Amino acid sequence: MLRNPSLYQIEESEISADPLLVRRRADLAHTAASILDKNGLIRYDRKSGLLEPTMLGRIASYYYLRYPSVAVYIQHLKPNMGMIELFKIFSLSNEFKLIPIREEEKLELQRLTMSVPVPIKGSPEDPTTKVNVLLQAYISRLKLEGFALNSDMIFVT
Repeated sequence: MLRNPSLYQIEESEISADPLLVRRRADLAHTAASILDKNGLIRYDRKSGLLEPTMLGRIASYYYLRYPSVAVYIQHLKPNMGMIELFKIFSLSNEFKLIPIREEEKLELQRLTMSVPVPIKGSPEDPTTKVNVLLQAYISRLKLEGFALNSDMIFVT
């Protein structure tokens, strides 16, 4: 931040008022801690600054899950859910939001949709359906043919 303040949108006046950017870094840490606390990944005492991870936070950290994904899980996971709903929820993970559906994959995705063990509810044009198919194909050890689909499978796994 000190070497390249413009990259972080830091004004010269802010540097002159706080040469080591202690307040700026404290604000960033406070903001991040507040977001993690709001999503149930840590307990954050704003007065003392103490941070304590929750069990959910430890799990998210272990599996490199982003907090928006955990928020989706918290919102949607219910006791006694079926496999169809579980796969749908995990396909909504933030980590997969940028996986596109390519034109050359559509036929193979359609074939895989018929081959996966758990029925998939959703449009074949929906990227979450593709992720759902890839998750099930990985677990079921189904063979993929297309290069693009194989690269997405590597990302999903």
